[in-house]
Amino acid sequence: MSVYRETSPSALTDRSRSIALGAAPVSIWRFLSGFGSGYFVISGLVAVLGSTLPTMGLPKGEAVSLGTLLALFVYVPICLFMFSTTRPWRDGLALLMAGIGLIALAKLV
Repeated sequence: MSVYRETSPSALTDRSRSIALGAAPVSIWRFLSGFGSGYFVISGLVAVLGSTLPTMGLPKGEAVSLGTLLALFVYVPICLFMFSTTRPWRDGLALLMAGIGLIALAKLV
């Protein structure tokens, strides 16, 4: 008696086809949420820094420049995070909500 179950080649083809079809929406979501939600987070971060740093004495032009430079160090890890996470749906929505929250916070300041 064999420990391994014998499968037909057509069963393997069906399984690989279902895996490939199931992976496409997740890959598209990873791409869109990584770059799209990352953009929302970064724009909110730049807006918050651009509006709060002048209250601390930094000139407005330098505050926006500093916020933009710091955003580069945040945007790349966000995109990489979305491609490495095991729960892309939850993490993508969390990033989107964080971006919306940062933009709302910038409007309040």
